Amino acid sequence: MAMIDIEEFLPDVLTNAPSCPEPLAYRWIREAAKEVCQRGKMWREWDEFQVTSPESEGTNTNQSASIFSIESATLDGSPLEAQTLAWLDTNIKGWNDLTDIASAKYVTQLTPNTVTVVPKMTGLLKLRLVLFPSRTAESLPDFLLEQYGATIAKGASGRVLTTPNKDFANPQLGLALLSEFKTELDTIALNAAKGQQRSRLRVTGRYF
Repeated sequence: MAMIDIEEFLPDVLTNAPSCPEPLAYRWIREAAKEVCQRGKMWREWDEFQVTSPESEGTNTNQSASIFSIESATLDGSPLEAQTLAWLDTNIKGWNDLTDIASAKYVTQLTPNTVTVVPKMTGLLKLRLVLFPSRTAESLPDFLLEQYGATIAKGASGRVLTTPNKDFANPQLGLALLSEFKTELDTIALNAAKGQQRSRLRVTGRYF
């Protein structure tokens, strides 16, 4: 997926908050983009990496992204079922210590941005992931600017302008922008839900 520098989102924020320090703007651009991605579940990418012993765990290779959910997974070509820790605890007794099953059956997340194979196996793990920007992302998918740039700018500008005790604060404008941002997030979420209802893909929930 094509990525662009986060500074490409800056001009739209500075239009509303021209005196905002850039580090603060970048912080809220990331947060607004994160909310858009989590509500819309539109940032999807394939990833693959080797799962190694002893934990049978791998880490997302995109440093600008964090994992929101796992849509599909295979280990050395064999399909895995994505499940939450709660589901494993309820349905697979002693899942963390299983040793008598010939092949891995599940994939889950023990900690954010990592993926664990159950039962523990090694091999090449291929995943289709739903992602959102990481806390330190320096780049974002270009489609976010093209399709959601104005929405992200409203969310980021609203947060900037409602920063207390700052010369650049404008709470009245900031709250108005945040209200518009929330409305647009609701629309994004509704459209995502409609898309999932039409799709045959099995979409799993968030894991952490």
